[in-house]
Amino acid sequence: MEAHSRKRQHERYPVRISCELTLSGETLHAETQNLSTGGAAVLFSRDLTVGEVVTVSFFLTQDGVEDPDRSPFECAASVRWTEPAGQNAFTAGLQFLAPSERQRELLRDFLAQIG
Repeated sequence: MEAHSRKRQHERYPVRISCELTLSGETLHAETQNLSTGGAAVLFSRDLTVGEVVTVSFFLTQDGVEDPDRSPFECAASVRWTEPAGQNAFTAGLQFLAPSERQRELLRDFLAQIG
């Protein structure tokens, strides 16, 4: 069974937000496909390695509009799975690693607004 098809610990919300993944000094532009308090699935143009640690950064937007009073969400994340998603496109499941209580609160508030 694929790792990402098992029962999830955190409820996923279908949210598309532009984000950045930073690894080894390289920044990749990506887009979330879903989001939870524990992680995200992202679509991007480069394959990643399962177990690789990246920094994910995004603004929690409402209707695509960034809230200037809200800090961006930024957290280390581990790549849990990856798969091709078309020509020159890949999807990966990211698990947030030790988000702060403030980061978890930002996510919970945002997901409650869209849920």
